[in-house]
Amino acid sequence: LKQIKGQPHLLVAAGPEEARQEPSPRRAAGAMASAGGTLVETPTEQVESKDPAGAAQAETAATPPSTEAMKWGSIDEVLNADLIDVPQDAWYISVVCMWFTCLYNLIQGIFGGLVKMVFVCFSVGTCWIPCSDKLCSAMGSVLMGRPLFMAFTWWRYVLSALIALVANGKSRLALFMWEWESFGSGDYWWHGEGVWCWKYVDCERILKSYQDRKAAFGAVRACIPDLFPTNLLIFLPTGGQESHWYQMRDLLHAFFLDTGLKDYRTRMTQLPGKVREDWKNPKLEDLSDLPLVQRMVSKCIFWMMFGKWVSDVDADVLAKWRTLASQFILPRLVHRFLFNLGIKKVKQTRAETVEIVKKYEVDGVFYTMNGQLGEKYRKKTVVELCDEVMFAIGFAGIGGTCAAVESVGSFLQCKIPAESAAKHIKWGQYDTSEKMVAKYKANPEKYIKETCRMDPPVTSATTALMADTKITLKGKEYTFPKHLLNQYVLSMANRDESVFKDVKPEVFEPDREHLNKALTWNGAFGASDEGDFPRICPGRYLSLDVTRTIVHHALGIRAEETASTLNGHEVRVVGNERETPI
Repeated sequence: LKQIKGQPHLLVAAGPEEARQEPSPRRAAGAMASAGGTLVETPTEQVESKDPAGAAQAETAATPPSTEAMKWGSIDEVLNADLIDVPQDAWYISVVCMWFTCLYNLIQGIFGGLVKMVFVCFSVGTCWIPCSDKLCSAMGSVLMGRPLFMAFTWWRYVLSALIALVANGKSRLALFMWEWESFGSGDYWWHGEGVWCWKYVDCERILKSYQDRKAAFGAVRACIPDLFPTNLLIFLPTGGQESHWYQMRDLLHAFFLDTGLKDYRTRMTQLPGKVREDWKNPKLEDLSDLPLVQRMVSKCIFWMMFGKWVSDVDADVLAKWRTLASQFILPRLVHRFLFNLGIKKVKQTRAETVEIVKKYEVDGVFYTMNGQLGEKYRKKTVVELCDEVMFAIGFAGIGGTCAAVESVGSFLQCKIPAESAAKHIKWGQYDTSEKMVAKYKANPEKYIKETCRMDPPVTSATTALMADTKITLKGKEYTFPKHLLNQYVLSMANRDESVFKDVKPEVFEPDREHLNKALTWNGAFGASDEGDFPRICPGRYLSLDVTRTIVHHALGIRAEETASTLNGHEVRVVGNERETPI
């Protein structure tokens, strides 16, 4: 049993029968299970081989590089590598010109952000002005590749979008609905560098199919590698077992997120006690103390991933993944206009997060994971993989779970969460805090799912058109090219009256008929067809368990007092979470 950085190096050699059932050795590397008659080495147990020759053969083929062959590397070199895919309209000469014409752009932006007709004109042009769709709009700029001579269209457009966001209470859902209404409340509208769709049937179709993803966020090309890691999991196109996406998702599941892992179950059992030791004299109102909530979520997520309970200081660093969320939606043009202050904060957080991994001596797992990656995708330095994984854990695990706990805490007090679409949330029959708490105790899982349906941590996601597609925007039909960015809006699909029709979608009702059809976690979490969503959030059970643990503690509830106990939910596996991957 080899040792890497004080942790076991995990190997598996599959025999002929198991190779057909479980093609990926990475699964067994993280799981506490036998691979049917061949040698399996895991952190806690070792199963003897009944087929030494087969084990030796497989080990020769599957043995990853030794520790000595893998370097940790420098996180600074990762963060300060050459920028990738910077559009011409985000060049510094464009930024300087944007500053010189700032007042003029701001005046246009105010009109664009407050007047729907003007916003549409800035986005896709208008029939009143010939060729404006091609030469005077953000869409026209995108279809030309965002050339420098059309930078002016983006100066006014980004300011219009930011002003519209502020005017809609800083709520992304409210902004999306305002833009949708601006474009005539049809099937699609334009935002950023692509088309957006919202109907449940369209979002479900995308989520169940192959997705041709690229480095983009919020339908705008992502700032890589300084703001986002270049090969972040959400940027990788869906693929088969040999694809980069499959292998990374497989590793995350095998090492961290498999609820059947002994380590996961043990840590989950111990988590309520950890929270009680750290958070004395809890009360419901404490859930309104956002720094406290974010600190506690950070500690819980890190504990569940690595078995280490971090200090308050380190938890506050990890909590920045929640507080810096607004920086991720801004395009590079805006970041540069603001002197890259936001990017600098995110880079610092990424570096500090990696240092926390080193401080608690849990970096060994990343050597193991890098060794288990296929040679084509193996990182030259281990810190690259650590940064990618910790970004996903911080951005989705910590940031997303913080959002869920904050929303549940607000709902329990009949308060509208900050930056939520206030006019689209109705309490229905649960119009007092007492009624809300009673409903939560009756079934915490349903309560959390309904809260997140109405106020989802992730409001939308970016993919791309799979073929040239005809789409109507504001009454005019366009043929958009294959690979154009396509955003699907989960938060609006969760309010589609054609699906959520037994109780109005804007009304809070945990007992609604089709609650499990909500696409909150990038798929229908808990529905009978959950396995048909290959990109459903791999950490959905972890998020649910941590949210419930923290809320239970705030309410003074022990798990056994509720109808749905911790880890009591049925665990379904999808995609490369199941024995025979799709």
